[in-house]
Amino acid sequence: MNMVVNTENPFVQALAVSTTMAVFMVGVAIGLMSMAKTGSTPVPMAVMLLVFAVIFIAGSVFFESRGADYMGSLVGGSIVAVSATFSATAFFSGVKYVLDGGTGLEWEQVVSALAVCMIASMFLIRVLQHKFKGAF
Repeated sequence: MNMVVNTENPFVQALAVSTTMAVFMVGVAIGLMSMAKTGSTPVPMAVMLLVFAVIFIAGSVFFESRGADYMGSLVGGSIVAVSATFSATAFFSGVKYVLDGGTGLEWEQVVSALAVCMIASMFLIRVLQHKFKGAF
């Protein structure tokens, strides 16, 4: 059986993007609970530093290519790198926490959180699309 998925369908695109964002948001939330509970993260500091460095360089180059001066591109790259590194660390902490069976959440709570995050991500996508309409 050969199943073909039409990725140009706007319904499929919206569902895929909002579901992916929602899973990430729930993972980050569980990761924050895990980090608060244990006081540590399962992600090694060397990996966090490597993620920060790669995103810092990419962010700085991105902002510089958009017309920011050198200092502005460094500050923008730093802000993006800190945010992305923290989010990635929290997400992977949440994944590890769930795989170890430590959530204590019922399946109804997880599904409800996923649904709320899907709605929030769709709202966020539409607001950003409206704001950046014609900017790129």
